[in-house]
Amino acid sequence: MDWIIFILVVVWLGIVSWFDIRKSEIPHSAWVIIPLIGACFYRAWQGNWALVLLTILVAAVSERERISQLFGWEEIEKMITWFPLLFLGAYLSVQTSPFATLAIIGFWAAWELKWWGGADAMATMTIILIFSEITFILAFLIVHVIATIMLAIRSLVKENKVCLHRIPGLPLLLIAVISFQVLNFVGIT
Repeated sequence: MDWIIFILVVVWLGIVSWFDIRKSEIPHSAWVIIPLIGACFYRAWQGNWALVLLTILVAAVSERERISQLFGWEEIEKMITWFPLLFLGAYLSVQTSPFATLAIIGFWAAWELKWWGGADAMATMTIILIFSEITFILAFLIVHVIATIMLAIRSLVKENKVCLHRIPGLPLLLIAVISFQVLNFVGIT
């Protein structure tokens, strides 16, 4: 079952990465929403409903303006309204998956602060629901650090200064998933 899920994830990330590289966006939000729903079902089936609850709350908070318009309730649009629910979700999920909880909150914060695009954040939350081990989070961090260092060296060589670069996040996520699976296969986890 693990290899089937891995293959599905790689195919999905391969497709959305291709769009991300070509156009810096995915063609439709369904490309990340449907896998996120599937990952929620998978994680709930695995018994970690608290992490699923946190993910659903985080996604709802990010869509608070649309929810406010849908229900016609202005108060829902304010972030402060959601804090008690977010705190409850984080409290419940940190007990079973502390690193995955912190990762999901961090990815959501990056999305809210406009450091990441919505597709990048939702895809990463999807992957965290599927591979919630600390090894994946480390693989994710290592891939991003290596990419940052390589781009800094490139800009230093080409432009004689270090610059910040905007790079597509989904291909890096794909590399992190493959790296994680290699680490699992080698037995480092």
